[in-house]
Amino acid sequence: MQSALAKCLRGGWSQLPLVQCANTWRCQRYTSNSASAAPTIGAVIKELIEDSDPSSTARKVGRRRRCHPRLGLGGSCESSEDTTKWRTQKRHTLATWLEPKYREGAHKHILVREFMDVMRRFGSLDRTVDPDAVLIPAEDADDKSGRVNSLVDTAWTHYVKIRSHEDASSLLSQIPLVAIRILVYELTFLRGSAEYRRRFERVVQIFDDCASVDRPITSPLLFGMYLRALNKLGRFQQAISEAVAYGSSPDSGSKPALPVNIIRQIIEAYFGGGRPDKALEVFNRVRDSPEYRDSITPHVYASAISGAMRAKHLANAELYAIVEDLLSLLEKPSYPDASRTGLLNELLHVANKTGNHAFLFHVFERAVDRGFSINHATFGVLLHCSCAEETDARVVYRVYRSIITHPSTYANMTHHVFAIFINCFVRRHRIDHALSVLHDLRFHPTACLTVQHLSLIFRYYAESGMAAQALELFHTTAETDRLAPTWTICVDTIKAVGRGGDLTWALETVAAADTSEFPGDETCRMRHHDALLTALVKFGLAGDATRMLETFFTLHESYPKSILPFVAVLMQSHHIAKLHSRDLARGPTTHTETSVARASETQHYDFVDQLNVVADLLLAASATLSIPQNLYNMAISVFAILRDHSSTQRIYDHMTQTEAMEPTARTFNVLLQSFVRGLDLAAATDVLKDIRARGIPLNRVAANALIHGYLSANQPQHAIEVYAYLVDRPMPLLASATFQDFVVSAPIDTYTFAMLVSGLIDAGLLKEAVIVFEDAFTILPFVPRQLLETLVGKLEERSLFDFAQLCLKRYTKRVEDSQPAHLRLVESEGLDVALPEAAPARLPLSYFGYLLDRKTKDD
Repeated sequence: MQSALAKCLRGGWSQLPLVQCANTWRCQRYTSNSASAAPTIGAVIKELIEDSDPSSTARKVGRRRRCHPRLGLGGSCESSEDTTKWRTQKRHTLATWLEPKYREGAHKHILVREFMDVMRRFGSLDRTVDPDAVLIPAEDADDKSGRVNSLVDTAWTHYVKIRSHEDASSLLSQIPLVAIRILVYELTFLRGSAEYRRRFERVVQIFDDCASVDRPITSPLLFGMYLRALNKLGRFQQAISEAVAYGSSPDSGSKPALPVNIIRQIIEAYFGGGRPDKALEVFNRVRDSPEYRDSITPHVYASAISGAMRAKHLANAELYAIVEDLLSLLEKPSYPDASRTGLLNELLHVANKTGNHAFLFHVFERAVDRGFSINHATFGVLLHCSCAEETDARVVYRVYRSIITHPSTYANMTHHVFAIFINCFVRRHRIDHALSVLHDLRFHPTACLTVQHLSLIFRYYAESGMAAQALELFHTTAETDRLAPTWTICVDTIKAVGRGGDLTWALETVAAADTSEFPGDETCRMRHHDALLTALVKFGLAGDATRMLETFFTLHESYPKSILPFVAVLMQSHHIAKLHSRDLARGPTTHTETSVARASETQHYDFVDQLNVVADLLLAASATLSIPQNLYNMAISVFAILRDHSSTQRIYDHMTQTEAMEPTARTFNVLLQSFVRGLDLAAATDVLKDIRARGIPLNRVAANALIHGYLSANQPQHAIEVYAYLVDRPMPLLASATFQDFVVSAPIDTYTFAMLVSGLIDAGLLKEAVIVFEDAFTILPFVPRQLLETLVGKLEERSLFDFAQLCLKRYTKRVEDSQPAHLRLVESEGLDVALPEAAPARLPLSYFGYLLDRKTKDD
């Protein structure tokens, strides 16, 4: 067969011997026509292969025809707009041809008439091209894909009725081939189809039906669609056999060579059938043949390149040579920019899927060098490959420079693309490349610089301790770019100063500073500001609260419009507050701790007083500075740790009332921890009411602190309310007679259950304690043995030994069954417990009734 195909390429269709065809019966569809039938069928075939203009002469083989740019069925690459116009013209022309056949076909079968009537409707889908050519009134001026798909389904339904009829052969012979041609066109170019494979099966079925009634379709364009359908269905050998049989057709003896669209499908078939050597042999013969020199299309090149890449049959050097020929062909003025971009995107996509990044970058750079335009799809493929998969930052930077240095691609850059490149270089630890991208973004005519472009750079500076670079970028952002730094940027800047700042340099700079030069020298002012900020952070990390606060007051007085001093002093105060709380909880210093610097009560209260001054300055500065809400939350957290609840409430009131900021979950959680530590449970209850009213989830730490506070204050019912809010339990707990599964709205840990079970038993609420313990089987991944020991141990402490033994018998097996595989016990470890053989999964509360009598509980 291959030799026959080679003869066809060299000498014409008539030299193909029929014996080379694997499917002999399929060859007969082109050769079994009788002499008497030849004139009638020949006239129909001539009509099918004529151009859209009925008066035009026969097509010249190899002449470029307009076609769908993605399919490339024998035509040039047109833009989607030109393709839509071509399809609309085809619909109108074919519907016009079909109209007289429909009027003259009153003698045809009713099913054929109905099918022809449906096919006539395609001419009325769009009247924008040539309204005078439409013979049927248009239902709608818009050619929407939904209407087209619906009409195609209707046409196929009528066609199925014909081919399913008992006299199908006679009915199929009555259908004009122009109606068949319309249906094949619409199935091939169907958009938005959910049944992608089925439409190709329908195209193949139509060709088989026509061949079965001795009416083969021989139009080169339609036959190319048929071969494409076979390739899409994976029937590659059949596609090659059909191409050979098609070349042997008597009607094609005068044509010197196979059409280009058929050649392309032969190449696709060879690649799909696992014979890339034969596919490239066909491609090379076509490329080197003088007959195809002016007719070969870029899609043939694209098919050869894509297939060779998928098969990994050619080295990149050989692929580059083919690409150069393709790009030279695309440079011709007959190809619009949209077609060039579409083919470029197709090659880039295949290279990305096959992991050939070197080829992808080479093709992109060569296309850009030739002035080809790109679109957002190009950026999508390119960025996915270069920024997500390519590990060599130098390759990515070379691609980036190729984009920037060409006006056509530079104009398409958006701030999202700049952000992807910045993040890519930062993650690859090439901060110099990231700063270069940032510099280009600042001068781009349309893309705008935002703080999101800077976030990852500041994080890198914080992790690397690059204090000088972080401060320089911070000042540039605030002063030059006129952007308000976010809370995250401020925090990362302080972290960078803490990790990489030089205290010696800072103290020397502050001591040598001449404030008289500041009004005229902005560089000196920024250096003095950075030195004071570095000293503040370093003093805070060392736990020197006095010098830290003194430095803060100096810094704020010199630079009242800077927000960094507040961020720095509150971040370091948070650290110092934890140290003071720990030191005060340990009690007086012993002789063994003399080497450890600890805070006394006097130092602690002085620190709290000075922080209140800082809070006053913060609230006063909110009139001129834009204070982020997280800074207020930080201040609330610091005073909560120090148990200064009045200051906590004061800052909260200013944030919610004066600044009209909506409190977040973090704000409420910090307030709860503050009030619980100070045993101000009335205020904590009010905060909890606000939380429940707003539907804000509780933090696990805050919830545990709140439950512990209520249990310590002998208010178990309030603790139960907190637990019920956490797990979305109905209140009261005893309202439910049976245990039911439910969805947990907040994270609950083992400590929560242990604390609640212990506290409720101490409060005498045994039923509630059992309900909470039962809930642990639903909420926790597994119930630890220690939780059962807590339940049993607390009951025994209350002298409820019978109840304790009953719980032990009831829950031991369930607890063991809930353990993960690596924690289960092989032996009983000496535990002599009689487990029930068939205990129910859940027990009603009445099961424990005789043990839970209130009269017998231990007061």
